[in-house]
Amino acid sequence: MSKNELLKGIYVLTDASLTPLDTILSQIERVLRLGVSVVQFRDKYASDEALEFTCKALCDLCKKYNALFIIDDRVHLAKKVNADGLHVGEDDISFEEARAILGDKIIGVSCYGDIERAKYYEALGADYVAFGSFFRSPTKPHSKVVPLSVLEEAKKVLKVPICAIGGINADNISEVVKSGIAMYSVISAVYENDTIEDNIQKLQSHI
Repeated sequence: MSKNELLKGIYVLTDASLTPLDTILSQIERVLRLGVSVVQFRDKYASDEALEFTCKALCDLCKKYNALFIIDDRVHLAKKVNADGLHVGEDDISFEEARAILGDKIIGVSCYGDIERAKYYEALGADYVAFGSFFRSPTKPHSKVVPLSVLEEAKKVLKVPICAIGGINADNISEVVKSGIAMYSVISAVYENDTIEDNIQKLQSHI
């Protein structure tokens, strides 16, 4: 299976509070055992140097389970640990600069509710695009909520895999699944109550 074929299903993100460095490896291994094929490391606070050891270990762990390891924004860290790719948003490193540094690695782009932005980055060679938030998100409380109809419109005009992000949980994921997109990005709903296995299985049961 090619790397791009793994861009599907539940897309699990880490979080500095929900997955602290002392437990993140065991938490993500529990996720991977359930067949999740994409994991993104996201930490907006610590230095690259402080995170390098953990990211290398996570990268190796994902390889063991034939899953993709994506890093949010930190292009030099992604290159250093040989991550499978990078995710960039509006305020992060530019897509063009990231592509120049990472070559043919996977690069995903946040497009919020903007289909024209997604078309632009698809044309530039983005490997996937993400839209959202679709619901209020505990980890991104200030994110603008966009209508689910954006996904249906995006499906009509885009060929790259589409990811939905923002407040998705077992109670609302079925509303998102109706759009037929490739990936469903989840943070809080994975780790709550430390019942990772049950949480993932509930999410997967709707897809």
